[in-house]
Amino acid sequence: MASKLSWLSACKSSQLKALATAVGINSSGTKPILTSQLLEHLPRGYFSHEKYTDILKRPYNIVSIDMGIRNLAYCRLVKPQTKTAAESANETAIEAPKITEWTRIEISKKTATSKVPEEPKTAVKEAFDPATYSQHAYNLVTSLLKSSPTHILIERQRFRSMGGSAVQEWTLRVNMFEAMIYAVLKSFSESGQWKGSVHPVAPAKVAKFWLGEKQGVEEEGRGSKSEKTKGAKIAVVWRWLEEGDEERGFGLEGQAREMGEGYLWKRRAGKRAKVKEEGTVEIGKLDDLADCLLQGMAWIQWEKNRRLIMSRGIEALEELGT
Repeated sequence: MASKLSWLSACKSSQLKALATAVGINSSGTKPILTSQLLEHLPRGYFSHEKYTDILKRPYNIVSIDMGIRNLAYCRLVKPQTKTAAESANETAIEAPKITEWTRIEISKKTATSKVPEEPKTAVKEAFDPATYSQHAYNLVTSLLKSSPTHILIERQRFRSMGGSAVQEWTLRVNMFEAMIYAVLKSFSESGQWKGSVHPVAPAKVAKFWLGEKQGVEEEGRGSKSEKTKGAKIAVVWRWLEEGDEERGFGLEGQAREMGEGYLWKRRAGKRAKVKEEGTVEIGKLDDLADCLLQGMAWIQWEKNRRLIMSRGIEALEELGT
């Protein structure tokens, strides 16, 4: 396999970085480091998994999660089964997905089964103890697994926000919840109750892929840039939703279509929106919804690009615009 990628040694550093960005891996480092990373990643890919060796012949069911507690968002990207032998033989072909679920949920709501006594007329407080969060994690995972996802993408969390030296308590809570989701998924996988795979996704790589080098990378310690990045990502999804299914590369069905209409309405109305338009759904924050969709679509596009590179070799550089 290494001989098939021997042409990488002739690439410029800028080309190697562009290839790394195109397949969603770390694009920083020296030329030898970049070459080594590409040699390790390209033959393997995203859809490779010992339990899904025939994945090219099967439909995909991808759940993309944007982590949070008050604002967790996820979307389900369903990939239809390839219909013709010619399409099956095409290594670079991945059919456009259908988005069947796209929503935000509030994880930190107090559970109805809580036995903590409350004083009359006292505001309900959020529970942040591990026992409560483990129940939340279990409830979320069992709900997601009902539709038998083949892949679950989870936004990778960091311990420091905005470049600060301190680790914020809220960040620790989200990290704890993230770890619990992984643990529950691992338990289902090891017990044979679920046969899919879990993949962490770095949000900075998603932003860089869709927004480019100058605008996209959210740098810690730059709050204004972070807000600009959020706005830019919201705008990307807004442009997608205004296009037809073929132009944007995915379709919307059922609940996701209603969410898309609500997203468009709120994006147009902006901060002036006091009440929702008749026929639209309440969707809350747009950035969380944008993030989970951008993450899922990036992951699929990274795999398309990986297959293109493996199939076309050095000719892929031109097709990728490097």
